[in-house]
Amino acid sequence: MAQSTRRLLLVLSVCLAWAMISVAPVWKYISHAKAGAATALGLLAIAFGMYRLDRLNRRQRQIGTGWFVLLFLALTAAFAVLYPISLKHTLNSGSDREDALRLELMAIHHHQYPYDARTFQGNPPTPLPGALLLSVPFFALGHIAWQNFLWYALFFIFTMHFFRYRATALFFLTVFLLLAPANLSDFTSGGDYLTNFFYVAIASALFTRSLSCSLRDSIFAALFLGITLSSRSIYLTVLIPLFVLTVQRTTRFRATVLFGTVLATAAVVTLPIFMPYPIAHLLRQLSQNSDKLRYIPGALHAQGTLPLLAAIVACLTVNARMDLPRMFLSFSAASFAAIAPPVAMLAIHRGKPSYELSYLSVSVLSYSLWALTRWERLSPTAPQNVDGEL
Repeated sequence: MAQSTRRLLLVLSVCLAWAMISVAPVWKYISHAKAGAATALGLLAIAFGMYRLDRLNRRQRQIGTGWFVLLFLALTAAFAVLYPISLKHTLNSGSDREDALRLELMAIHHHQYPYDARTFQGNPPTPLPGALLLSVPFFALGHIAWQNFLWYALFFIFTMHFFRYRATALFFLTVFLLLAPANLSDFTSGGDYLTNFFYVAIASALFTRSLSCSLRDSIFAALFLGITLSSRSIYLTVLIPLFVLTVQRTTRFRATVLFGTVLATAAVVTLPIFMPYPIAHLLRQLSQNSDKLRYIPGALHAQGTLPLLAAIVACLTVNARMDLPRMFLSFSAASFAAIAPPVAMLAIHRGKPSYELSYLSVSVLSYSLWALTRWERLSPTAPQNVDGEL
C-alpha cells in the first residue's frame, strides 16, 4: 500500500475515533444543524492538525513544556467551573462514577461489603479493588476527584515520552482530552473511567521499560501493574499482548516470574474484599453491568461470549512482533470487541447516538496512541525531540 494511502487512512481513522465518542454529547445539547456543523468543523480541524504536525515535527526547535502546562491549566479551569455544577445532580442525571468510589470506600471503612450499595442514580458500584486502593489517599483527603489531577499529570508526562515528537503528544492530548466532550465530562465530574486507563497505560509502559533493567526493578513494575489491572475487568486483556512482548524481550524464566507476580498481586488486591466466597462474589459483581446487554439476544449469552471474543481478538497478536504501540492497538481491538456490541444495540434501540458511546473512550485513546505513532513514522524525517521554550 502506498505511503500516501496509509497516511490518508490514518487521518480518517483518527477522525472517526474522535467522532465516535463526541457525536452523542454534541447532538444532545445543541440543535441538529449546529451539531452537524460543529462535528464537521471538528473533523476538519483534526485532519488539518495531523497534516500540520509534519511541519511542526520537522522544526529543529520543538515546542516547549509550557504548552503542556497551558493545556493542563485549561483542563484545571474547566474542572473548577464544571465540577461544582456536577455535584448539584438530581436522580438520573449527571455522572455517578465518583459517587460509586465514595460509597465503596465508605462501606469498607465501616467494615461492610462494598458492592451492596447503590449510587445516587440507583446503579450498583462497579470499580474493582485496585481502583479503590489507588483512590484511598484522596478519599482520606475528602476529595476523590482530586486523583484525576495526579493521573492526568502523569499521563501528560507519559505521552511526552511515548511519542517521538512533542507536537504529536500535544495534539493527542488536546484532541482527546480537552476537545472530546465525553472525556472532558468524565474528568470534570470526578469520574475515574479515563483515570483507570491512564494508570494502566503508565504501568504497562513502566513494566515494558523495566524489562531492560534488573529483576528487582521489574518486580516493582509488575506489582504496580497488578494493582492497576484490578481496577476494571476489561484491562485483563492487556495481559495477552504484554505477555507476548515480555517473552520476546526476555527469558522464559523471567517472563514466568514477572507474570506470576502480576497475577498474584491482582489476586491479593482483589479477592480479600469478596471473602468468604471470593469467586462467587466476584462473578456476581462482574455481572452487575448485565443490564447494558439487555438488547443483545439472550441466545448469544453475551455476558460470557463478549469477554471470550475480546480474549480471542487479543490472541491474534501472539505471532506479531510486539512493542508498546502495538500493545495499545491490540488492547483497542479487544476492548472494542467487548464494548461496541452492547453500545451499538443501545443506540439502535434508541434510534440515536447514546451517551454509552463514551464507554468506547478507552478503545479510542488506545487506538489513537498507536495511530499517531504510525503517523510519525510515515511522516518525512524530522529531528529527534529536543527541549524548547514556550
